[in-house]
Amino acid sequence: MKNRDEAAKIRNALFRKRITLASIDRANNLPTATACNALYEPYEAGEVAIAKALGKQPHELWPSRYDKGGVRLSPQPAKNYRKRSTTSQRQKTEAA
Repeated sequence: MKNRDEAAKIRNALFRKRITLASIDRANNLPTATACNALYEPYEAGEVAIAKALGKQPHELWPSRYDKGGVRLSPQPAKNYRKRSTTSQRQKTEAA
């Protein structure tokens, strides 16, 4: 839940500044959807680009991905990744 709260706050800050995730990708020569993916899963290039667009440091936006000194955690804890459904879970949902 914490990751979703972080993402919601960042999306809100971007919205208030009228900045889109796509424009961040373009401005930083990143592949399409990099900034969007960085909202929900650790991806350093996307995190840095979003933080730059908001005039902040990445550790200020994603405290769950950095230690108290602002150093990026490596490896990232499993909780920082989206839990993807398995094929059998998707098949059960589709059959219902």
